[in-house]
Amino acid sequence: MRQFLSKSYLRALLFSASVGLMGLFYGLLNHGGRPIHVLSSPIDDRLPLIPAMAIPYIGWYPYIIIGIMYLCLKDRSAYYRTLIVMNIGLIVCYLIYFFYQTTVIRPEVFPDRWDRKLLLDFVYGVDNPYNCFPSIHALHSYVIMRGALAAKTMRKSIKAAFVIGAMTIIVSTLLVKQHVIYDALGSMLLGEIAFILVTKAWNSYSRSRQSIPRATLNKPPRPDQDMNL
Repeated sequence: MRQFLSKSYLRALLFSASVGLMGLFYGLLNHGGRPIHVLSSPIDDRLPLIPAMAIPYIGWYPYIIIGIMYLCLKDRSAYYRTLIVMNIGLIVCYLIYFFYQTTVIRPEVFPDRWDRKLLLDFVYGVDNPYNCFPSIHALHSYVIMRGALAAKTMRKSIKAAFVIGAMTIIVSTLLVKQHVIYDALGSMLLGEIAFILVTKAWNSYSRSRQSIPRATLNKPPRPDQDMNL
């Protein structure tokens, strides 16, 4: 518990607010009014609507929050890389939404059961059927999972839980008919490429910082310095 209240942890956790601030721009693009594209495939037509999958879909919110907090606690390097990738991913998504807006044709659903009412009230009712490709739900779930897998001090059982959680959420986006398979695949591809590039840049920067003290120590003395002093 002390680790969660330490000043170092809380200062580091403040950087996660950048993802929330970036999320404020989502609503500005979540509408029609310009050419709209539909990316559904025969695979999507075969996938059933499962209203109860709204539960893991809504569970995306605690999954992201818990993932960020736990990564910050266990591995700061993986945590910062994950935040950077999440923000880069949002920028790329927003650019795509602006220039290539997509939509999903939702099925007709009647609120005659608890699961259907949950789907209507907490999925369809709070999000317009736009900003679909790539799926931010799938993107951030995948990036949190990648951050967990990259964390060096995290137990394998915890990593497995993050993998199962991410995959369940990604599948849920298809089974509640909020996204199509291209949305999910595009998100995972974007997340993977961004994570690889950010990790390479992070490691290169870390190596350059570590080499500075060595270069200073190995720097020959100036001619005017008296080595006997």
